[in-house]
Amino acid sequence: MSHKFLLFLAQAAFVFALMGFHIVVARLAVRRMTVKHSTARRWLSSTLALLVLLLDLPLIHAFVFYKIFHPLILDQLMRDWAAPFVILHANALLFGGALLLGRFAARPVRRLAGVWRRRRNTEPAAAVPAPASPVPVPSVPPRRRFLYAAGMGAVGMATSVSTRAAMVAGRDHLIEQVVVRIPSLPEGLKGTTIALISDIHSSVFMTRQDMDRYVSVVNGLKADVIFVPGDFVNSKLREVYPFAESFSALSAPLGVYGVTGNHDYYTGQIEEVVKEVRQSGIRLLRNENLSIEKNGEKLWLLGMDDGNIYDVKPYLESGKSAGGTIENMLGGIPEGAPKLFLCHKPYPFEEYSQLGIDLMISGHTHGGQVVIAHLDNVNLSFASLASRYVAGLYKARSNRRAQLYVTRGVGTVGLPFRLNCPPEVTHIVLV
Repeated sequence: MSHKFLLFLAQAAFVFALMGFHIVVARLAVRRMTVKHSTARRWLSSTLALLVLLLDLPLIHAFVFYKIFHPLILDQLMRDWAAPFVILHANALLFGGALLLGRFAARPVRRLAGVWRRRRNTEPAAAVPAPASPVPVPSVPPRRRFLYAAGMGAVGMATSVSTRAAMVAGRDHLIEQVVVRIPSLPEGLKGTTIALISDIHSSVFMTRQDMDRYVSVVNGLKADVIFVPGDFVNSKLREVYPFAESFSALSAPLGVYGVTGNHDYYTGQIEEVVKEVRQSGIRLLRNENLSIEKNGEKLWLLGMDDGNIYDVKPYLESGKSAGGTIENMLGGIPEGAPKLFLCHKPYPFEEYSQLGIDLMISGHTHGGQVVIAHLDNVNLSFASLASRYVAGLYKARSNRRAQLYVTRGVGTVGLPFRLNCPPEVTHIVLV
């Protein structure tokens, strides 16, 4: 069973689990309403079930249908409805979480508290005479219920405004200034500048106009060399054409270089993607190396295809890699020469540090994309569950001379939403 198929199954399972969550929340919401007639309850339940389906249609398209078939009209609808869809989901998660908390946490606690109070009260309760006539039911909701509804409405409004603001803010990039010290760097190469842009994800959420804007920003850095370490497209071959047209305008004195990413492989036509990217003027390094020269000194660039990045593990164990990919990448490099390594995923950094690289440059993580909080150097996001390399500069544990820089990239996966994690274009200076 292929990795791509397993990923598809995991994403589909996530979508249907989320749908189940929404259905449970809808049932709880109906129970909270003051509707006693069974017909009215069934009608409300059916209506909410339909709303759940509509709420989750964009998610089903993004993670299920999108992988199987993808007519352009569905992509257009995804882009047009992205904002209300994300806002609705934010509110559903907030209120659904509150309902579930009340149903499965607060209610049992109240019951336990009631049992404890009854056990403490050893005296029998005084008999209360029955009222002579039924107490009339108020014709208006109690003040407490009104305040509760008003409070929930205010929270919903705040959630909607905050979510929309986060979507808009996610389009505002930052230029990160990074200085990397390389002990083996010759004097003639000190001060070399690198412009880094990664994870473009050309798609309906990263249009030709968006990419032209980023190309202008990268060229405006006037760096000696430009790196583009993968994920040029999202998952469709047709997405590479606007990317290639836009990024053909990139220009640097020492050239533009890149490697493939996992989403480029998701197209199922990686060689076509590689062909178009190369025709745009980006020199892709596929399990190979080359040297660039400045002031008479050579700086070696190495790059691994995303499909082969884990070949380093058997190489370290036995001295051989499948197909000789690692041997080919290291071949011909003089001992002690400064080496920069492009690899889309940062995960095997420790392994590659043992090959004597000076700086590994990666993307893939999007900096977490949705970051709950930053606690010192700890990034609280789903990406941090997969690896400690999420964003920024790191040093290897096994070889302290080796460093890794992980960029947040500029694109998004799934929906165009970033939280506490703005898009990044990086300006690196080697010293």
